[in-house]
Amino acid sequence: MAGNSKEHSSAGKEIYPRIGPGRLIAIEATTPVSIYWPGRSIAIRAKHLEFGAVPTGTAVFEQVTVIAFDLDDTLWPCMPTIHRAEETLYEWLEQHYPRVTERYNPTQMIEYRREFSAQEQRYAVDMTAMRYEFLQHLGDIHDYDGEQLSRNGFEVFFEARQQVEFYDDVLPCLQRLKRKFRLGSISNGNASIEHVGLAHLIEHSVSAADVMAAKPDRLIYEHLAERFDASPEEIVYVGDHPTYDVAGALAAGYHAVWINRESITWPDHLPEPDHQVTDLHQLEILLDE
Repeated sequence: MAGNSKEHSSAGKEIYPRIGPGRLIAIEATTPVSIYWPGRSIAIRAKHLEFGAVPTGTAVFEQVTVIAFDLDDTLWPCMPTIHRAEETLYEWLEQHYPRVTERYNPTQMIEYRREFSAQEQRYAVDMTAMRYEFLQHLGDIHDYDGEQLSRNGFEVFFEARQQVEFYDDVLPCLQRLKRKFRLGSISNGNASIEHVGLAHLIEHSVSAADVMAAKPDRLIYEHLAERFDASPEEIVYVGDHPTYDVAGALAAGYHAVWINRESITWPDHLPEPDHQVTDLHQLEILLDE
């Protein structure tokens, strides 16, 4: 549906284009009009509702000063990185703590970690604490010094976890975007901007562990806005997850861009995103339109 045109459903009701933050339209109707706003739908009966014009192109983003990004699966593929880190940790355990690996093969170790992480809700927002305490638990139950195992073992895992392989578009596009915008990131995981080599580009980074709240909780989005001293409408958030990144950002008042690198289907239960790109080259074009 383009522009300000309207369509008619089979029931004869008038259907209008979406109304989102900063995008309002003039409507004349004598039948109920459903207006979409992030998180709710409002039915209004009126002859004339005057909301101004629909901004297009750069008008949508004219107030934007900050571009913030999800990390895993947005700037680099996540699971290959995690798998390599898990393998590196297991090889280290095999060499230094053989009683652990004699009991658990790599697949069993991962399954046991998942069972362990499900025991406490805080682990869902603090991956570092979960992995550290899991390793300590492994040491304790195998008659090792659990604290020493967890301290050294987590360092092995963490270093390997930061060995990411950026998508080809990421570094050149971030470098260009940095010239026009302030850049930030929000992540539910424990990737480190400094360790992956983005500290010179990303000004502020917030993790779930920083605020003990994970996306899509609006608290984590509000914390990033505070770090930048920016209002939500000044921030565009770019991420791959429909709920955590897109719905979460919209609920916090951000602009949201869905980056769909894998050509997945958008979930039926969520309103379709206003902005979708397949890589950061398309994001640059979108912001410059």
